[in-house]
Amino acid sequence: MSRWSTATKALAALFGAASCLAAVAYAAGATFAPGGGGGHATGPRPPRPQILKHPAKPSLSTSVAFTFNSRTAVAGFQCQLDGGPWRDCGPRVVYRGLETGPHSFRVRAEARGGARGRAARFDWVRAEPKSFGIEPVPPGLGPLYPGAPPSSLPLQLSNPNPAPILITALRASIAAEPPGCDSANFELIASNASTRSPLRIPARGSVTVPTKATSAPAIALRDLPVSQDACQGAQLRLAFKGEAHG
Repeated sequence: MSRWSTATKALAALFGAASCLAAVAYAAGATFAPGGGGGHATGPRPPRPQILKHPAKPSLSTSVAFTFNSRTAVAGFQCQLDGGPWRDCGPRVVYRGLETGPHSFRVRAEARGGARGRAARFDWVRAEPKSFGIEPVPPGLGPLYPGAPPSSLPLQLSNPNPAPILITALRASIAAEPPGCDSANFELIASNASTRSPLRIPARGSVTVPTKATSAPAIALRDLPVSQDACQGAQLRLAFKGEAHG
């Protein structure tokens, strides 16, 4: 068969209702241990806690986790989000359903006698996620013929966000069938990017796939026991979609 020319058109995968960032319905608020009471405090004040894990600055996620500890033995911790009430917590706390904008987290330790130490603080901003771009990389698709190995579809992925994103899925589909050439003649193979093996795109940066660890989507012409002459020289209009999270 002759070399097949291919017209491609990339469709950007949007963060939004159909994207990975919004695919999980987070419940508002946070999960805490039962609230601590008051009482008369005795003994020395414990030291300020050390925050060991916190979200990125800025963050794109609606769910963030904090872990922290104390240099001395304490009875427990109390946490506060965005100036709300102090609640017993930790040493790990997760907040879900965060809105876009600035946020502030504070944590303090409580001694066995009830004395409370100074609070450690972490401020960050949850940025509004933007779509990441998917563009085909020239020269595009190579020759296809029955029985040939799949042909890779190189793509450039661009991240306009102020924080890194993790690509967890990349797929190609036939947006429009060539006249007389049914899409059943073709096999489309998704990228191996996944939630277990995501592809990281730096803030306001770009990455071209395939990489050493991440494959690009691919296409092959199936070897079918029917005439495939109508597919010779056909132009394929391909669409690309993906999923990601911050």
